[in-house]
Amino acid sequence: MTVDKYVNQESCRLSSDFNLLRQSQIFSGVHHDVVKLLAYLSSHRLFQPGAYLIEQRKKANQAFILIRGTVEITVHHRGKEIVLQQLQQGSVFGELALLAEFEWFFNARAVHEAEVIIIDQTAFHKVIEKFPEHKDKLTERIIQIRVNRLESQTEGRFSRAGKTDERQM
Repeated sequence: MTVDKYVNQESCRLSSDFNLLRQSQIFSGVHHDVVKLLAYLSSHRLFQPGAYLIEQRKKANQAFILIRGTVEITVHHRGKEIVLQQLQQGSVFGELALLAEFEWFFNARAVHEAEVIIIDQTAFHKVIEKFPEHKDKLTERIIQIRVNRLESQTEGRFSRAGKTDERQM
């Protein structure tokens, strides 16, 4: 591959990632210089069906934006893998890893081929250092995404549990 061809491919990737990040729940409406730097510092990866993007009990240090494909969020419990949620294109997951140190408390597995943008914690912190005036807004958005997901998961669990309870009556 020639240098020019590589530069063109990288330029196209950055432009594409910039646009995808700007459309994401976390970064929509954020100043374009912030998103531009994140696009530059992020990586792009393709996962085959069945591959784990996140594994429970491993160090959490990345957030993911699902560009294409389907990803299941699961937990291992009593020797079984339980599906909590299925994520589609545009979904953000692993976002808390940008804010805190912890081990993953869930898995994320590609159901179909899944293409993602990966933002690691170090890159996120570099962006916050360069643009500290955006820290509160980005932190609030990350927390809100997590709250919304918990509400959705809880609502889904209780609605299914309620149907089971109704049948038992």
